[in-house]
Amino acid sequence: MSAESLWLLCLGLCLGLADQGENEKLPRPSLCAWPSSVVELGSSVTLQCRAGFQNATFMLGKLHDPGFKQEQSSAETKAEFPLASLQPEDAGGYFCAYKTAATGQWSEQSQRLQLVVTGSWPAPSLSVSADPEAAPGHRTLRCLTPNNGSECLITALLRTGTPDPVQVKEGRENQTDFTLRESSEDRGSYSCVYYQCDWPHLGSSRSSRLEMQATDETDGPGAPSTKTDLRSILAATFSCLAIVLLLICVFLVDGWTRQDASGGDSSKRSSHSKCDKQETSDFAHLENSPVPKAWGTQQDRRRQVRQGLCPGSASQPHRTHGWSAEVTHVELNADIPSEVASVPAEVPPASREGAELEV
Repeated sequence: MSAESLWLLCLGLCLGLADQGENEKLPRPSLCAWPSSVVELGSSVTLQCRAGFQNATFMLGKLHDPGFKQEQSSAETKAEFPLASLQPEDAGGYFCAYKTAATGQWSEQSQRLQLVVTGSWPAPSLSVSADPEAAPGHRTLRCLTPNNGSECLITALLRTGTPDPVQVKEGRENQTDFTLRESSEDRGSYSCVYYQCDWPHLGSSRSSRLEMQATDETDGPGAPSTKTDLRSILAATFSCLAIVLLLICVFLVDGWTRQDASGGDSSKRSSHSKCDKQETSDFAHLENSPVPKAWGTQQDRRRQVRQGLCPGSASQPHRTHGWSAEVTHVELNADIPSEVASVPAEVPPASREGAELEV
């Protein structure tokens, strides 16, 4: 190989490496629309081109319209291109690119952004379809368009608060189905529009809004479903009611038990009080009456009377100072006065011994 061929080869490799370095320095930008890429006739929209470098020059272009070109220099990493008073001819595909002072070359174009201007065609209808082929936990929304099948149309499903269409499908049929999950992620207010696949991209008005609510499906594993939450609430309610009823029953039983116990104590106190009163009366009667010595001391007589008065002691035999007798309340009340009346106030010792023998 000659020296000239080697020089040309080295030059080509150097140029290739230089181009590759420039492409790496200028990544592909992104293009988005605010507030939405589907706007009504006569409204305004802002197209924002974002790059990875500051102090760049941005350019906005449009497909099928070589005469449309807007440039803007920005010290930031983004540039905004406002479009006001939109008309049907403003609809179509847009793209952007940028260049820096160091490279002097335009970057790769961004992905296409389809701007839809509604109001040129009649509005479609959106409804929930009972699709038997839909997977469990999914719901089908059906958009019906007045298409005769002769023209290619793009049908877009829109959600309020989302700038770009949720789903987009192309076809020639007048029926387009969109499948959504029955979860909190996909709940919201939905509508649909359709527009031409090719230029001039005329679009229809929006359909009536349809509210989608989450039902059985959940966002993540382990999260309880709506039905599970309802069952949990009912179970907790019944548990609380059962606990309250149990506490009420316990309080009632405790009250009844206390009432019965207080009634028994009062009856016992009443019987003891009667016994004490009778005993006191008999003690007073015995103390005031002279009794023979054979009866023992005054303490023994009290013990005998107490045993005769209190319940359960009338049938027990008693022994006092060498003599035994069956003492009852009736015998004490019947015998004591007669014997006391028959004994003189002062009895000689001999007579006293005779009286003891008679007893």
